[in-house]
Amino acid sequence: MKKLLFIYNPTAGRGLIRQNLFDIFDVFSEYGYDIIAHPTRGTLDAFNAAEAVDNDKNRADIIVVSGGDGTLGEVIKGVMSSEVDTPLGYIPAGTMNDFAASHRIPLNMIESARIVMTGTAKRYDIGRLDTKTSFEYFTYVAAFGAFANVSYETSRQMKNIFGVFAYMMKGVSTIGSIKPFHLTVSHDGINETDDFLFGMAANATSVGGMKGVTGDHVSLSDGIFECVFIRAVPPSQVAALINSVISLNFESPYIYTFKTAKLTIKAETPLPFTLDGERGGEHDVLTIECIKEAISLIVSENEI
Repeated sequence: MKKLLFIYNPTAGRGLIRQNLFDIFDVFSEYGYDIIAHPTRGTLDAFNAAEAVDNDKNRADIIVVSGGDGTLGEVIKGVMSSEVDTPLGYIPAGTMNDFAASHRIPLNMIESARIVMTGTAKRYDIGRLDTKTSFEYFTYVAAFGAFANVSYETSRQMKNIFGVFAYMMKGVSTIGSIKPFHLTVSHDGINETDDFLFGMAANATSVGGMKGVTGDHVSLSDGIFECVFIRAVPPSQVAALINSVISLNFESPYIYTFKTAKLTIKAETPLPFTLDGERGGEHDVLTIECIKEAISLIVSENEI
């Protein structure tokens, strides 16, 4: 019998997975899978469960994840670490669900479970952040500065009650205290040195619940990042800058956008990074690279 490892976060989002768990199991069983259920219990639990899939005892034909972007990110890191190219399925159960939005995975859990059973595996990119001493994979976005730390500094209770609005409240409350970072961004033979409030390299069409923030004509499997950097602005221009970001008008002289497969950042002081909305450490010199078609994700046949 085919084996399915089901890694799920019972506390993600509003805990809706608990209400849908048996219906999801029914869908998997309907298609002839022997289910190995693994509810997560803490940080790195999802990573360890996915990494162990290379052991004969834990061998699985497919890994299905249910949780937020953080849980999914741990599983993808575990799969990359195991070096076993196991197809992934995703049942979104988080607050923002940026990854699901980018890959057009429905938020209805039963519907997304059926897509996992009936869809087709397609190759997608992920990112890799290299520092002086280590590296780490990320699923769809690496960012620093204003709004970048909103995800992990917003309490779970706030997320569950207010959803996306909780992120916006937290972000607006911190923007006035953000100090610019003096750094050099290098890519494709170009060196851009300035004071920046924010920067991100993304492989997504939705970031922080905002669709279109990475621009038009985004491919998730072309080995290319969409990058957005926001320069420091005088107080008189803050309102205009916020309006440009909200309206997705990137013609502002304070917004620097480009596409690249690889970029390097050198900063005067360590930058606090987030990877997929989770803490990513502080670094003054780092390289961010897009790993082309690194994972196999099951999506609707309409997406092929």
